Amino acid sequence: MPYEASVGTHLLVNLYNVSDKLLEHLVVGLPLLDKIVDELKLTVVSQTGHQFNPLGYSYAYVLSESHFTIHTYPEFRSCYIDIFCCNPNFDSHRAVDIIKATFGSDSAKYQIVKR
Repeated sequence: MPYEASVGTHLLVNLYNVSDKLLEHLVVGLPLLDKIVDELKLTVVSQTGHQFNPLGYSYAYVLSESHFTIHTYPEFRSCYIDIFCCNPNFDSHRAVDIIKATFGSDSAKYQIVKR
């Protein structure tokens, strides 16, 4: 018999109209990502990232609650964020608001998937 209870929330955020300056270099973006992690009270157990040449970056946090990743596309002024969180108190709508405010964008599409 399959187990069908939800173990977490998967939040997928497409963020648009972001200043390309925030998306070009990891050294600029990392403090923003750390701010999101802090505000959402996520627990980081490991992290890694990559600066693309000439511009753009990807970053991943392994969380005790699951994971948080970002991929940036400064040429399109957009980034794509993926958070899977197994904390039952995780508030997806609050997370979207924090992400939008942190990146200074009011243009986002997102999906919330219970998994």
